[in-house]
Amino acid sequence: MGSRSRLTLIAEILKNRNLAIMVVTWILFSSTRPLFYQFESDYVNKLGASPEVIGLMNSVVIIVSMLAQIPGGYMADKKGRKGLVAWGTLLLTLPSFAMALARSWKVYFVASIITALLGSLYIPALQALFQDSLPKDARGFSSSLIDGISWVIPSILGSFLGGYLYEVCGVSGLRIALVVISASYLVSGILRFGLVETLVEEGKGSFEYSVVESLKSLKSVFSWASSSIGHLLIIQGLFGVMRGTTGAFWVLYALRVIGVSKMEWGSLHAIYNLVYFPLSLYGGRLSDKRGRVRQMRYVPLLWALSNLIFVKATGFSMVLLAYLISLFGEAFWWPALGALWIDVVPRNMRARVSSVRNIVSGISSSIASAIGGFLYARNAAYPFIFVIFVNLLFIPMVFAVREPEVKEE
Repeated sequence: MGSRSRLTLIAEILKNRNLAIMVVTWILFSSTRPLFYQFESDYVNKLGASPEVIGLMNSVVIIVSMLAQIPGGYMADKKGRKGLVAWGTLLLTLPSFAMALARSWKVYFVASIITALLGSLYIPALQALFQDSLPKDARGFSSSLIDGISWVIPSILGSFLGGYLYEVCGVSGLRIALVVISASYLVSGILRFGLVETLVEEGKGSFEYSVVESLKSLKSVFSWASSSIGHLLIIQGLFGVMRGTTGAFWVLYALRVIGVSKMEWGSLHAIYNLVYFPLSLYGGRLSDKRGRVRQMRYVPLLWALSNLIFVKATGFSMVLLAYLISLFGEAFWWPALGALWIDVVPRNMRARVSSVRNIVSGISSSIASAIGGFLYARNAAYPFIFVIFVNLLFIPMVFAVREPEVKEE
């Protein structure tokens, strides 16, 4: 793809109303969420939650998210995407504000459950709407470009500022961050009412939600997926295990065991995003040109090496090295995997398949989160050592994946 072609593609993306609105709202989220969420586990720990409790909390939140996506995906494919996305975003204003006022982990936990419920109801609709709006012949590059513009670049400032706020203001700085996040949901919800529906069948006839029909619909998707993309679903499950086991404990291990400062932790995320963006653009363009699977095959080895270095780290420089190795792999992995899912799933099934994907990763992640909390309480290094073995399990699954001969619209 030449420079002129890339500029034409960028112009095409920005002219798309849905993509433009999503980019603006995602910029709001990516600028504000790092202020708090890179330190979430430390915040909950200071509200009185032990590592075991943090692990169990994450398990429950993941289960709620998983269950909410069953009706969410069904409604998005039957009634439409826009309404779910707009109202879901707007309603998230309240639980985020409640998190800022929380004085115990129990209040925070309840607010987290409400956040998971509301957010997961509309996530399949948002994912499907985004996938529907991407240009067919440049899905890898387009998704990488939008990811960079919407998430990677804006979050750099948020990561630095979040570390500064926490370093200077302590817990009060995190509470301020949550209030700012609440405001971002309010503004984004209003903007998302301007989205354009992408489901052709939307609005035809009346719609009444049925639990039975929703479960039957989900069963049919599982039946279809099991014969077509079973290996991808196994990969999704393995990623859930990887995320669930260590996700809540990276910051605790870095701050409490390695001795990284809050400012260093914030700068670490900023550096990660700064390097990831140009690499992911190249990874996305390469996947469009040469295929998705080829560049994914050896990434799990990089993840295993990254986790090993992190466990052995004695200071910021080793943590940074671990993150840089991980991001090099991820820059080739995520653009290719995201585009591959779009290639193989028909438009009228994308929301429900998104639900299936999230349910598979949710089941594995919820179990792994509880295990991760148990392991961390025994030895802080155990969750990361366990994940190294999980990383290696990705390799045979990726080699088993086959790309479709004809891409879906």
